[in-house]
Amino acid sequence: MKFYMGFFSLVFLVSCGGGSSSPEIESTPPPTIPVSNDCETQNIYNRIFTQRDSDCAAFYGAEITNCSIAEVRDLTRSLSFTSNVTLASSETSCTLSSDAIPNHDFNDSSANFRTDATEIQRDFVISRNPSIAEVNSDIDGGSWDAIMINGVVVDLKSAGCYSPSSPNANSDGNIAAGCGQSAQWNLVPLEYTSMFGVDIHNAHVQPDGTYHYHGNPNALFDDSPSGDGSPVIGWAADGFPIYGSYILDSLTGTYRKGLSGYTLKEGTRGSIVEIYLLDPLEDSRNFCIDIVGSKANADTQRGLQAHTCYSYQGEIAVDQGFDKDRISEHEFFMPSFEVCMTFNSTDNDLALGLCNGSELQKFTFLTNGNIVVNSNPNLCLTVAQNGAREGGGGNPVHLIRDLKIEECQESLSIYQSWGTRSTKTNTNPGGEYSGIYEEDWEWTDSGDLDECNGMTYKDQYGYFVTDRYPYIINCYKGTPDSCLLYTSDAADE
Repeated sequence: MKFYMGFFSLVFLVSCGGGSSSPEIESTPPPTIPVSNDCETQNIYNRIFTQRDSDCAAFYGAEITNCSIAEVRDLTRSLSFTSNVTLASSETSCTLSSDAIPNHDFNDSSANFRTDATEIQRDFVISRNPSIAEVNSDIDGGSWDAIMINGVVVDLKSAGCYSPSSPNANSDGNIAAGCGQSAQWNLVPLEYTSMFGVDIHNAHVQPDGTYHYHGNPNALFDDSPSGDGSPVIGWAADGFPIYGSYILDSLTGTYRKGLSGYTLKEGTRGSIVEIYLLDPLEDSRNFCIDIVGSKANADTQRGLQAHTCYSYQGEIAVDQGFDKDRISEHEFFMPSFEVCMTFNSTDNDLALGLCNGSELQKFTFLTNGNIVVNSNPNLCLTVAQNGAREGGGGNPVHLIRDLKIEECQESLSIYQSWGTRSTKTNTNPGGEYSGIYEEDWEWTDSGDLDECNGMTYKDQYGYFVTDRYPYIINCYKGTPDSCLLYTSDAADE
């Protein structure tokens, strides 16, 4: 989690749609707020906001006053808090002041907070005129990303990552905090929930006691929107508004959630993979494409065979390792030996040779698991059906079968269906892309929203709350304020 040092200056411009009502959790009824002689008191307990105006000044009175209050509870620890939020405006900016306590109850039984929430008074300056920058800016893992209208900050990134050498690593090799911006596999809190212990509002508490959201607050906006869709529920660090989830679909005339353009990558993590026969046949270790010979001493001149895989030992053997990216380019490259799988068209056989980009070195890995020869797609990489022979080591002893090129046939599917997999190393978690790391996701323009998780809607640009990664923001379309300064040891956990 991150500590705040200085003012959070934002720039603001627009409105768009989104939504989700507060979930039903155990809570106390909204209290009666006493009338104050010093301010225009307003009870915002479990308030569902409705304004979509592009000017933050329009929210004064209609949504937030100079004295908005909510009496709330930490449900698990049975602690009472008072949420205080104020809003003021000038010609060029608005100032949102908050004690960091939400306007709803929090820390329900689904959560696992490591620290008690703390009232911390802060001011957030929101410019009334944000603009699109020439280039997008990255989300900074050392700063907050946005402020919600109820005065709670948004902190999307964690300081958790894959770091198996750390003494704090769990059985997956992951740590909750301590990772810098250079980490290769960064944890997504809302996907790896077992470590981050968020409550029903997708929020938890930083080490300094700051309650903060990692995704949809499950509050603040309605799941049954009207008008043009969900309201403004906050502002990003570049000043552009954050909307709920819902937009009005102009084609259907119905309300629906805006869709993220991010999807899970296909395949496995890591640049080196083994290619294994999906059916284990007589050995649970599976058969892998293998160079004849013993690991680093394998002889490329002797070609390829099907050999029981070595990944059960914790790593991919050098004589079974293929470059994953080159496979997608139709080239089966073995980097440890700098050779490519080659089709011997004379004998309908396989060989290994220096990579030359020739058609004889082009193969396609089909979605059904077949590996076919590009020059003759009716031919498949096939494991010999006449039983296995024993190899020269292993416990149990390794098994070997011949590899050949045969006509693709349904009757031979168990001998012709292949898969790829990686294994854990000190720098790579291995396994299939599952979504728990940021690097598992890629923007494919498959939804409504751009690479920053925003769009222009009703002639105004804004970010949207989504059900899947990146949940709110993944980059800034505008220029984030330079006053976002935090200590390096305040990382989210």
